[in-house]
Amino acid sequence: MRFQISQRRNMSAASILDSMVSVTSLNHGGASKALSQVGDNHPVVVLKNNQPSAVIITPADYRRLTQAEEDFALYQEAMDRLHNGDGTQLTDIDVFGEHYHSVNDGFEPEFE
Repeated sequence: MRFQISQRRNMSAASILDSMVSVTSLNHGGASKALSQVGDNHPVVVLKNNQPSAVIITPADYRRLTQAEEDFALYQEAMDRLHNGDGTQLTDIDVFGEHYHSVNDGFEPEFE
C-alpha cells in the first residue's frame, strides 16, 4: 500500500515569527488580524505566557490532517494484521456468504 504524502512548505524563521500572536493581542482586537493571516499551510500560533498554547489552521488544513491521521491508523492496523496474523486469507464467499454476487454496474472508483 502506498500513501501519497502532501507537499510541505518549509516556513522560514521570519515567517514563523510573523505567524505568532499573543492571547493579549487577540483580547485587544487583534483576532481579526490573526485570522486574516491564516492560510492553507500557514497556521497562526497563539502564545500564552510566551508559550505556544494553540494553533489556528484553515478548515482545509484540518481536513487534510484528520484524513492523514485516519489513513495512518488504517495503515498501522493493516501492518499489525500482516505481522501478527496467522496467515489465513479469506475469500469473498468467506466474508459475504454463498449468496453474495458482485455488482458490475460499470462504476469505476477513482483512487488518489
